Amino acid sequence: MTAEGNDKSSEEPGFTFSDKRRVDPNTGEVRPEADAQSASAGAGEEPTADPNAEQPDAAAADASDLGVDIPADASGLEDTEPAAEPEPGSEAAGYLADLKRINAEYAAYRMRADRERERAALGGTIKVVEALIPVLDEVKLARENGDVTGPFETHVNKLVESLNKLGVEQYGEVGDEFDPNLHEALMQQPSDEVETPTLFLVMQPGYRIGERIIRAARVGVQQPED
Repeated sequence: MTAEGNDKSSEEPGFTFSDKRRVDPNTGEVRPEADAQSASAGAGEEPTADPNAEQPDAAAADASDLGVDIPADASGLEDTEPAAEPEPGSEAAGYLADLKRINAEYAAYRMRADRERERAALGGTIKVVEALIPVLDEVKLARENGDVTGPFETHVNKLVESLNKLGVEQYGEVGDEFDPNLHEALMQQPSDEVETPTLFLVMQPGYRIGERIIRAARVGVQQPED
């Protein structure tokens, strides 16, 4: 062998590596082989698993690692029983009595507040109706004279419907039995055609909300003859 051959045989093998980066660091462009791999993956090929990747440890999710014993059959578990009443005269019994008293006072306060709110709402509605009564009286006269027609009739009907939604009721018709709690008799006359006091004339209708009279109907009454 020549000296040149001996030198080559004595050389150590060199270190080589394969650059698998998808983007070329020199040009900044995607390498063709990376595009081919992406296309093959999109066509349904499953990626090759990395043998060096860490595998999840099934025992890591075991509840026993947390110090919790979970029975295989939980059907025997029972609901927690309610706490027993404290002994009379104890400190806990005193606290419980105070709590019950506070709850009762709060419930009574809620009821009073609800009643006050309803009373205030009713008072506001009554004030509005009282302010509209002169207008309603004029509307009644206009209807009796046949003057409520056309667009004016539409507006009148809307006004009456709005009052009905608020619970306002107009009452007092000829032929109704006279009730001093509902009617104000401005005139009376005897009649042999009635057996009980009966309305024969309604001068101004009455208005009420439920059992609350806003204005009594002003009427003429026929009394039966003795």
